[in-house]
Amino acid sequence: MMDTFDHRPEVAEKRRLLMRTRILDATVRTFTARVSSIPAIEDVAREAGISRGTFYRYFDSLDSAVVAAGVAMSDGLMTDILPVYDFLKEPWQRFSVGFRLYLARSLLDPKRTEFLIRMDVWPQGSLVDKYMSGDLRMGRDCGQFEVDNVEAATDFLKGASAGTIQAVRRGVPEPESYIDAAVHMGLRSLGCTVELCRKGVEFSRAHVGRLST
Repeated sequence: MMDTFDHRPEVAEKRRLLMRTRILDATVRTFTARVSSIPAIEDVAREAGISRGTFYRYFDSLDSAVVAAGVAMSDGLMTDILPVYDFLKEPWQRFSVGFRLYLARSLLDPKRTEFLIRMDVWPQGSLVDKYMSGDLRMGRDCGQFEVDNVEAATDFLKGASAGTIQAVRRGVPEPESYIDAAVHMGLRSLGCTVELCRKGVEFSRAHVGRLST
């Protein structure tokens, strides 16, 4: 029997996704290659090997392409760490391990991280935003964290992540100790006791260390 199923919509969707990814990759390459000036749509289109009209069939502005690229990158980093983080139950464990792993994985991919930090792309609605705010809400509800406003706390800690990554990439004398201090301060900013902060640092260091052995 002949296959009468129309594959054209499926093929068209695959092509659309490939082109969208091509434009996002070109956006990242263009922005990370520039140091002193902000690229224009023409620069991204040239890098992608497409026309300006094709760009506009996928994104209505350069800003929307930058945000989409940032979400894709941020979600990729978060997806990388989920298998070794998401099974943890205690909020303080989830925060300390997630925070440390996100920093560590970011440093392993300098190009991707450079784009996220340079363009300040840590958007609401991303997986990082979803999981971090969920952990903070869980910690608040069970009494481990003192958080008046989950959204504000999430934004504050995303900013702390970016600052820590920038500092370690520039170079600090003892990166591991620096990240220890960042995890400790992150927990402390959530109202954790000094003892729980210490446990968070030790637990996250040991947990991440086991993954690399």
